[in-house]
Amino acid sequence: MSLCQVRESGRAKHVSIKISVVGEVEVVVPVGFDRAQLPELLEKRRDWIEKTRSRLINAAADTPEDWRVKKPETVSFRWQSDELAETAENEVWQIEYLKGQRDRTQCIPFADNRLTIKGNIENIPACQAVLRKWLAHRAQKDLSPWLRQLGFELALPCRRISVRGQKTRWASCSSQKDISLNYKLLFLPRPLVHYVLVHELCHTVHMNHSKDFWQLVGEKQPDYKQWEKQLKTGWRYVPRWVEAS
Repeated sequence: MSLCQVRESGRAKHVSIKISVVGEVEVVVPVGFDRAQLPELLEKRRDWIEKTRSRLINAAADTPEDWRVKKPETVSFRWQSDELAETAENEVWQIEYLKGQRDRTQCIPFADNRLTIKGNIENIPACQAVLRKWLAHRAQKDLSPWLRQLGFELALPCRRISVRGQKTRWASCSSQKDISLNYKLLFLPRPLVHYVLVHELCHTVHMNHSKDFWQLVGEKQPDYKQWEKQLKTGWRYVPRWVEAS
């Protein structure tokens, strides 16, 4: 079986297994869980894990070439678009690559929706890393105010808002009501992003997925079930280079 990462969570009541779009396996365990039990548990779930990894990897292989490109020429955001089509976009940035100092790579944004990657542009991981850093900045700038306003409107305020590049989650909420957003949300259509924000704000009241939690979600967003279903394949909007690490 492929190697997996183990993450301890104060919210977890039982062991759960999550698989990213690129086939990475993450095992979430409750605080204090005896990790010596994991080999047996993973062996029992071996068939499901392998089948799910295979399905995700094969699905990714069938997507358009521009989705799998490692060194993009453009970055297209959909978070302001209500259209669910994968070709829909509302903000496109053109990328140019300029050779510079080999020991430093920078991503420089310009007002005309143009990004310049300058430095060791032959180093693909370095180019991807500075682009992801820029994505995190954009998500903090664009999505954090939206989350804050939505929390005010729904009477579900959160405390701190941070941005990360989680592999298997679109966002998370701590017991202190701190919410962490995934910068990959920028690539999703607006209705899906809205649902993720509502979902996490409801976790400021219920730190689980209990009946009470889903009842609160339904109160705040009555049509949430259709978006919960759509979100299961939300990865298809995210370019492969964003998933690289």
